[in-house]
Amino acid sequence: MGAFQRYFLAYLFNARTRQGLLFLALAGLFLSSSALMIIQGIMGGLQRGLVARSQSYHGVGVVRFVDESVEPQLWEKARSEQWSMSRERQTEVLVRNGGQVAPLVLHGVDFSGQRPPFLADKDVTGIVLGADLAQKLRTTFFADLLLIAPGTTEALMGEIPRQLATSVSDYLLTDVPELDSMHGWARLALVQNLVRQRGAERWRFFERKDWEKAKAFLSGTEGLRFETWEDQHQTLVWALNLETRVMLALFTAMALLVALAITTGLFLFFTKIRPDLASFWLLGLSLPKIERLVFTFVLQLSAVSCGLGVAVGTIFLIVLERFGHHLMPDIFVERSLPVHIDAVGLSIAFFVPFLVSLVFSTFSFMQFRRDNPSFIQLVRGAGESS
Repeated sequence: MGAFQRYFLAYLFNARTRQGLLFLALAGLFLSSSALMIIQGIMGGLQRGLVARSQSYHGVGVVRFVDESVEPQLWEKARSEQWSMSRERQTEVLVRNGGQVAPLVLHGVDFSGQRPPFLADKDVTGIVLGADLAQKLRTTFFADLLLIAPGTTEALMGEIPRQLATSVSDYLLTDVPELDSMHGWARLALVQNLVRQRGAERWRFFERKDWEKAKAFLSGTEGLRFETWEDQHQTLVWALNLETRVMLALFTAMALLVALAITTGLFLFFTKIRPDLASFWLLGLSLPKIERLVFTFVLQLSAVSCGLGVAVGTIFLIVLERFGHHLMPDIFVERSLPVHIDAVGLSIAFFVPFLVSLVFSTFSFMQFRRDNPSFIQLVRGAGESS
């Protein structure tokens, strides 16, 4: 730190007329940066947790076979790769237990290949129901269910939808509301029998590296379509992005309120130090250099305030992640608030308040230059008054 910065820093803290508004503005920058860092870290952790839970069941990507005739040949070539994937046929049916009827997205999984990770320890002799759907149907273990496929009719019975009886062999709690309330998993042969179709019509991948290898393996093959998790859940991705943008807009508005204190505090500070600036000018410093040093000093104060805010917010997040276990009641999926810290969040927490400070500091400085007389007039006025 140069002599000029040390001089005015000492003036700022030791002068009789301390600039309370300027300290208030610096404190506002500090709170804006720390709060923005904390909110981003917690919100990012919650969003990543939701996405990770969904991807662990939906998969990171799906290969959908528009032309199902090419699937068996490709499957014979791909099964030796040992990819983390499931071969399945998906259909929408109605499920009935006594007087209870509910819609069901039924996944017919080929268990002769690799089993999906979330079904590794499940009994798949019957149908595995989502926990909320099972509660809605009031089922018990080994309860008899009736599957009704509205899109498939019996050949001998005209327009009567095809039906198939099965039983509940297990339940699955995913903490993903969509899956728990509408999805079920069964053997591929059961679904093929229900809808009167052979083979599988999609491969579902659960590891990003396997998904990339499969795309390279299948590139150039006609009759199929690649769908990422983001493609399948565009509404959710849009909602998460909107949530992030709204949060940034709110904190930018908060920083704009701090800017009012910045403008007034800096204008008063510049007025107080003008005689000192005139003395530096008399000692030989050029006017442009004096203005540059003053403006640099103000930006350094803003940068230090924002940097301290980011540092304190980061430390708080680290402490929360390590020691904040089970803060939330049992009803919440995330009982300990998840934390995510990355370079983007650090940059946003620092630069949003700092850029607001830069804009209004520049405005205050230009206002000060326009509304105050030159150093020559100031010196003449001081000589006349003496």
